[in-house]
Amino acid sequence: MTAILAAAAVAAGAAAAEEWNAFSRNARLVYLADVGAIATVGDTTSVRVARISLQSPAGDYSHKIDEYEIRCNAKQARIIVEVEYGPDGVELERYPEADAAWDDIRPTSLSAYIEPMVCNGDRASGPNAPSIKAFIDGGRGQ
Repeated sequence: MTAILAAAAVAAGAAAAEEWNAFSRNARLVYLADVGAIATVGDTTSVRVARISLQSPAGDYSHKIDEYEIRCNAKQARIIVEVEYGPDGVELERYPEADAAWDDIRPTSLSAYIEPMVCNGDRASGPNAPSIKAFIDGGRGQ
């Protein structure tokens, strides 16, 4: 079942245009959600979340993307895959966790920031970008 959900989410993401919405940051990282590729299958909604260093030099496209699944009604979330990209923006490694356990969404967790975007259609004030490369080339939102 998880494989079917993951495949459906990937297919939906491939068909949708990317729209990366910056929703949180700290001194080291900025977090963006691909709100253009949010996909729902049954009671599970998936979203890709990127983590981009704010301290990398210009032209360094290193980042990580986690694919979250969220059960809106149950207020549960899990990460089903993490993908690491190198300085050239090319995928280096993929860490699948198809059987990851569901966790309750805690008020101060990253999932708590994502949940209103996924479940209610809320959006952060941004900035937005059509791709990770465009976000980095545009100054990483700084």
